[in-house]
Amino acid sequence: MPIAPFLGGDRFIARVRKYLATNPDNQWVNSYEFIATNDGSEANLLAMGASLVSFEQRIHTETVVFDALLISTWVEDSVPYDPTAFISSPLTGIGQRVPDAEQLLGLSNCLDVRRFAATGRYGHLFYRGVLFESDVEAPAGKTLLTDRPAIQTLVDTAVTDSGLEDFIGDASAFLALSMISADGVQQRTVISLNVGQVAQVKQDHRWFNRTSP
Repeated sequence: MPIAPFLGGDRFIARVRKYLATNPDNQWVNSYEFIATNDGSEANLLAMGASLVSFEQRIHTETVVFDALLISTWVEDSVPYDPTAFISSPLTGIGQRVPDAEQLLGLSNCLDVRRFAATGRYGHLFYRGVLFESDVEAPAGKTLLTDRPAIQTLVDTAVTDSGLEDFIGDASAFLALSMISADGVQQRTVISLNVGQVAQVKQDHRWFNRTSP
């Protein structure tokens, strides 16, 4: 199906692809699901995508390079190939967290941000390329955030300043950040993003790794 114009109830996936400036070959993505709350156009999708990228840039470190944004219909539509089923936009920005002579943690150390809905279990967004050494500690051998409220403030400020808050909860005019089950039956609107802890996720995890075979 064509990605735009879209109707209320249509579903989309947005993917933001990134890599470290020191290792462009190791690319990864973060994926998001959105549900249309009203009829809309390509301009609405691009506005959502721009806010999403701006949000991510505000929480990632300056060593992370943003490579591309892909917005597609939720149901994959690639056989036969349909160029109207997705939008692909190149990106050139970098992250905005600037270190004070600190080292970036290894990419397996992800910031766990939890998507909460009004009902049901929360979902995870694992962000790598976010945390510095000073952001964590391991008092009992397990890596934890040194100041979790400060990281929550970072995320909250990024949501507001990027305009992503316009796509979270009831505030959404055209598209709402959501969680959609694998079969598409369950659809829940995300009402908040809450910082969890540090999650260890291998760099070759299928959720993230986009290195060419």
